[in-house]
Amino acid sequence: MKKLLMVLRVALGALTRHKTRSFLTMLGVVIGVGAVIALVAAGEGAKAQVVSQFESLGSNLLTVSAWTNFGFSRGGLQQSTNELTMDDVEAIDALATSVALVAPSYSTNATMTYAGGTTSASITGVTADYASVNNWQLARGRFVTAQDNETLASVVVLGPGMVEDLFGSESANPVGETVRISRQNYEVIGVLESKGSTGPQNQDNAVMIPLRTAQLKLGGAGTTEVSSISLQVRSAEEMDLAQAQVTAILRARHGLESGAENDFRVQNQADILTSVSETSGTFTTLLASIAAISLLVGGIGIMNIMLVSVTERTREVGLRKAVGAKRGDILLQFLAEAVVLSGIGGLMGVALGVVGAQVITPLLGGTEALVTGQSVLLAVAVSLAIGVFFGLYPANRAAALNPIDALRYE
Repeated sequence: MKKLLMVLRVALGALTRHKTRSFLTMLGVVIGVGAVIALVAAGEGAKAQVVSQFESLGSNLLTVSAWTNFGFSRGGLQQSTNELTMDDVEAIDALATSVALVAPSYSTNATMTYAGGTTSASITGVTADYASVNNWQLARGRFVTAQDNETLASVVVLGPGMVEDLFGSESANPVGETVRISRQNYEVIGVLESKGSTGPQNQDNAVMIPLRTAQLKLGGAGTTEVSSISLQVRSAEEMDLAQAQVTAILRARHGLESGAENDFRVQNQADILTSVSETSGTFTTLLASIAAISLLVGGIGIMNIMLVSVTERTREVGLRKAVGAKRGDILLQFLAEAVVLSGIGGLMGVALGVVGAQVITPLLGGTEALVTGQSVLLAVAVSLAIGVFFGLYPANRAAALNPIDALRYE
């Protein structure tokens, strides 16, 4: 330990004799480590944000939607869609034993008006269970009830984004006010809590009315079509069973023969989360790999400056060997200098990366940078490894010098 401390002290002394040169040499490592820390933090923060948003959609959630098939015929590209209906909803509710709640919805676009202001909106017709299944919470008022559906009530629940668009501020209290949707009056009965964006969709722009009201007043008299069916499974362990049951029920109802493709899609929230996490992880790794190139450049800079140092100190090496220094002592001394350069550069890079993450994250569309201890330790370890790797050749070259030739060196 005493010998190691002495070696480090001598290494620091040698580096401080050329402060500017040492700092410029470390700069490549500082930038490399800082870039890796910042980009990984931004990527991890974005990943956590996306996962959190998908989890906010609801627990143990399955989503059933119609699937559009495309094909070519003499008339060109053709598409066919077998729509989901209320009969499908009732069949799932009656036969899928692993499903706790069934919440169909009907979506369409319409124009909303309030006090002369007009905005386009996606209107969703829902049932009373829709809020529970999709994890919606109310900030004010109440949600759609079963009675609202039975009586075709003209009532609407708004997301905070839509409240801001229509009433000028998210903090406004529109409960009790009347808005117009496609030239019909609707009373605002509730305001939803904010859930943010999920992919390209901003959930805060939600507009929800009773399902039967949407089907009959916006979809056409007599329609029983639904856009999607949200299902809350009894437990996480039954997700695969529920998906299999729902698939079998709908295939039987739609008359699909064995081997025929489904004309609907059943999405498992757990599968979506896994896919999103893997995609985000790949993106983060790609960013870190690109940033790590500057670490390689920093390592080459360390090798270059250490070779210069060996040349400058040739007579010093010869003198040390003449007074009894062994090959291993010389090797250790120059290797220590390279490691100290990369180590200090790594620590400075960590500090730069933590600060840089706060700057880069908003530019990449994120809201929070997530600096993990694992990424910090990995970056510092890599910087030290670079010091060893790129310092080994100059150190070995210094250790191999002939003491007589070294003492004669001018």
